[in-house]
Amino acid sequence: MFGKGISAEMVISSARRLHPELEREGMPIGVLSALEDLTQQEFDTVDRAVMRCAYSVQNKFGRLFDERIYENEMARRLREGGFRVQTQVPVRVSHNSFEKRYFLDLVVNGMVYELKSVATLVPEHHAQALNYAMLVDIRRVKLINFRPSRVVGELIFNPVTKPSRCCATYVTDSFTPKTSGCEQLLQHVKDLVRDWGTHLSCRLYNEALVHFFGGEMRCVERVDVGDAQEYLGTHLVQSHAVGYSFVVTGLTIRIREYQMHLQRLLNHMDLFGIQWINFSHSEVTFTTLLNEFRSAARGQR
Repeated sequence: MFGKGISAEMVISSARRLHPELEREGMPIGVLSALEDLTQQEFDTVDRAVMRCAYSVQNKFGRLFDERIYENEMARRLREGGFRVQTQVPVRVSHNSFEKRYFLDLVVNGMVYELKSVATLVPEHHAQALNYAMLVDIRRVKLINFRPSRVVGELIFNPVTKPSRCCATYVTDSFTPKTSGCEQLLQHVKDLVRDWGTHLSCRLYNEALVHFFGGEMRCVERVDVGDAQEYLGTHLVQSHAVGYSFVVTGLTIRIREYQMHLQRLLNHMDLFGIQWINFSHSEVTFTTLLNEFRSAARGQR
């Protein structure tokens, strides 16, 4: 009655077999689908049908299922209605030995829909949808949430095209490489931006950097936290060199406030410094923060 489930591994295996272009070297972002920037009229036609389908599915199944149930039922109904439908479409992002896969929930006639079953949509959901739009270089992605009493649809617009994402500005006035690892960190970021562009999820850049500095087993560690009076515990950091960690953010507002708190964090950890990389639209800023207490101690010797 329900059919056999299809795992993400099966989708990847099928993608590799049927679409070897996704695995080709030198192709940093590959997608298994014919995604299109629809005209307004084309989008309106598709979206009206998709939203009618979403309302109908919620009426039948209620609002408490996991999103995959709604995804499968919508795909079935839309196919019966004559639409071209794909689910869990893989998007491969790679750079050298690093690879990450994202999966687009529902693609209908080239239009991407991200399905949710949550109490309310939050900024993280909008950021996820926007990240997908930028990765595959389309203007629109729509979020559909089945959990509220009435289905909620929110259209996310991508204002940045791929060519403009590849024009990064690097700000290094406050960057001081303290080790060879710091210099490697700077170069890795520039290489990633050259391949992928800016504006993507800062988590993606961060995961790639962790990979290139040995993966979680070597890069991620706990360091002691305390003050002059007492040891307080440990804190998880990402280290690119002995005594130095890195932090990746995507802040566009309250940047100085974040730097102040990052400095406080550093001053109470057993580290010499933090290299902070912030992606703010097309501007990538590198800032070196040094442990003020350790610096003062060295100056008194």
